[in-house]
Amino acid sequence: MAKSHEGRVAILTGGAGGLGRHFTRALAGAGCDLAIADIADASDAVADVEAAGRRGYREVCDLSDANAVRAFAQNVLDRFGGVDILVNNAAYLPLIPYEELEIEQFRKFEAVNVEASLLLAQSVTPGMKERAYGRIVQIASSTLGTPMPGFLPYITTKAAGVGLVRALAAELGPYGITVNALSPGLTRTPEAERNIPAEQFEAVREQQLIKRTEEPEDLCGALLYLTSEASGFVTGQTINCDGGVVF
Repeated sequence: MAKSHEGRVAILTGGAGGLGRHFTRALAGAGCDLAIADIADASDAVADVEAAGRRGYREVCDLSDANAVRAFAQNVLDRFGGVDILVNNAAYLPLIPYEELEIEQFRKFEAVNVEASLLLAQSVTPGMKERAYGRIVQIASSTLGTPMPGFLPYITTKAAGVGLVRALAAELGPYGITVNALSPGLTRTPEAERNIPAEQFEAVREQQLIKRTEEPEDLCGALLYLTSEASGFVTGQTINCDGGVVF
């Protein structure tokens, strides 16, 4: 599988930490050059890329700012000459009670979780069409299948991301570009452990068919498949990688 990633250029949003840091290592280890956009400094992630012998680039980028997203994409195209893989991993996730949610707060969820993905796709797919090859992966969430209070704007915009995947798959399939969603369950990252009570991890684990907490590495194999040549006849799909919670 790694062969099909060798020499490919990938954009990864939200690559500075959490799941994104693991995705960075997996893609670089498989042979990809990486361009990372994150609101945080992704210098350490770029160091991981370079340690794998690949080229790395990062920008501190506010993905809720459309102009910043377009500028980042253009900088990547200027630097690398083209993009083969787009992984929309970044997510905006403050927990805001439904009754207290302001429309401007909701619009930031939309901007980061949906609009940035569309803008990046519009920027990189012209080159993918010319080469008749491309892989786009949207990171979704198992909360679509198991909604809970406090997550309304997150769940709503993650659902919109899945709709975007299906619509883009229809637009881009004739050009040899696949578009899919990868849907994790509750995954043990430092951020999740800081923000989510231990009893929530235990409750999710009890819902799973595989009775252990999901680790970031559990998602990397699925991501490498969806970004590889091996997935060339899979498009418009949502792959649930959550230990058997959502069917």
